[in-house]
Amino acid sequence: MRTFHTIDDAFQGMLASLLSEGKRVDSRNGEAVELPTQAFVIQRPQDRFLHTPGRNNNPFAAIAETMWVLAGRNDLNYLTPYLRRAPQYSDDGGITWRAGYGPRLRNWRGVDQVAEVHGLLKASASSRRAVMSLFDPALDFVDSADIPCNNWLHFLVRDGRLNLNVVARSTDIWFGFSAINAFEWSVLLEMMARWLHLEMGEMTFFTSSLHLYCEFEDRARTMLGTHAGAVDYVSPGGSFRYDTDWEESTETHGQWMDLEHQIRAGADLDDLHVPFSDPLLIAYVRAIDIFWSFKRGSTAEDLEPRLALLGDSDLGAAAREFVTRRQAQEH
Repeated sequence: MRTFHTIDDAFQGMLASLLSEGKRVDSRNGEAVELPTQAFVIQRPQDRFLHTPGRNNNPFAAIAETMWVLAGRNDLNYLTPYLRRAPQYSDDGGITWRAGYGPRLRNWRGVDQVAEVHGLLKASASSRRAVMSLFDPALDFVDSADIPCNNWLHFLVRDGRLNLNVVARSTDIWFGFSAINAFEWSVLLEMMARWLHLEMGEMTFFTSSLHLYCEFEDRARTMLGTHAGAVDYVSPGGSFRYDTDWEESTETHGQWMDLEHQIRAGADLDDLHVPFSDPLLIAYVRAIDIFWSFKRGSTAEDLEPRLALLGDSDLGAAAREFVTRRQAQEH
């Protein structure tokens, strides 16, 4: 099993393996290069932003989608402004994702799986039963544009650290793993570790099909060939850390979503009251403010005072790269 330091490191390393060792396969979404039955470990999943030049990922979309998932939502009126292609995976004309992870995590037939895992590990830290399921046999053996790719999350405490194992049937390394899946599960891992007063451990991915669609193959080869030395970027400012107690998390996350709604509607964060002190949530709402100010026409120079509040952190580097990128409005 391969081991990587950061999510960006894992993206580049597994992408290089795909391009050198993968075989071409057909799929319903077109031809892909595939490595079947893969497993790899990320040692520092808290360093979750991509910094590979030429990848052109949207860090603001990753934040917005993660908070949306953790809020238990699947409505696309929230997500589509951040992720233009979201309606492509909708069965109801762009209103919802039928199999969105949010409702399955937070309200699986009345069960909040996040709450259940928290309670289970709080009662017995050595438990091997802290599982969250995302694939539903009663619902997902159908013809749909939205079948869960990530199927199973297992939290395991060992040596005082909370680790997360993610099992997927299918992992698109470009738009799945690197754009959102590694990011969102690393945030959930960090939050769960904080709620349990444990150190954040490793995140391990098991996937039956790691693949890259061939339409991105030339771009991926050029990117790796040009920027082979950019692996394992670590910002000197580190990462903002989550610091909200479990008992306060529902209210605090709801307040975060309220701020996102107001900023999206045109409010300036400087004019709003931020009712929480969590460093990560404050940084993430500042990032959302930067995104919408940028979308409304602010230049990178205009945004420098807001970017400065993120410092030379992992997020600050990703946000600054985005707003100074050529054709960033298209991303």
